[in-house]
Amino acid sequence: MDRREVLKTSGLLLGYALSAGTTAALLGGCTANTDKDWNPKTLSNEEVDLLAEICEAILPKTDTPGAKDALCHRYIDEMITNFYEKEAQNHFRETLKEFNKESTRKFSKAFIALTPGEKEVILEHLSNQMKDYVDETGKKPHIFKTIKEATISGYFTSEVGAKGGLCEFIPIPGPYQGCINYNSVGKGYVL
Repeated sequence: MDRREVLKTSGLLLGYALSAGTTAALLGGCTANTDKDWNPKTLSNEEVDLLAEICEAILPKTDTPGAKDALCHRYIDEMITNFYEKEAQNHFRETLKEFNKESTRKFSKAFIALTPGEKEVILEHLSNQMKDYVDETGKKPHIFKTIKEATISGYFTSEVGAKGGLCEFIPIPGPYQGCINYNSVGKGYVL
């Protein structure tokens, strides 16, 4: 399975039910802080380092930039700081530990220390776990769902993702073309 192809498709079909925090961040214009001396606002440095590795495992760097290049981990910290209530922030921080718990259980080391193949095993396990997860309140989505959505939305709304990633950046205003054949374009476009 080519993860890039899956992300291209999911990027086009991202209309499925997004968690409230991700939706609010997208609609609120959330962006990653690009300052060189950036410090996380809500997460600890260790949590941000773990988050950066998770994001990169979801969307790794290949011939196109990866999630770390798009600063998705900073985007997520900004998202939970500005668009999550305190209870949701605490839930995110608590359930983020699941990645290290699962990797320690399976491979006897922290998620950051895993090889790319081992990280894929952990992501697959948590993805399968997410399918059976039920949240009656709607306020505590599965951590993998939250991070995956935020990584994809953070990537596609970043300059790196728009210019050098999976899409082609078209500045506005541009010419109007009402109906074009997708095959003639070759990739998705963002505005």
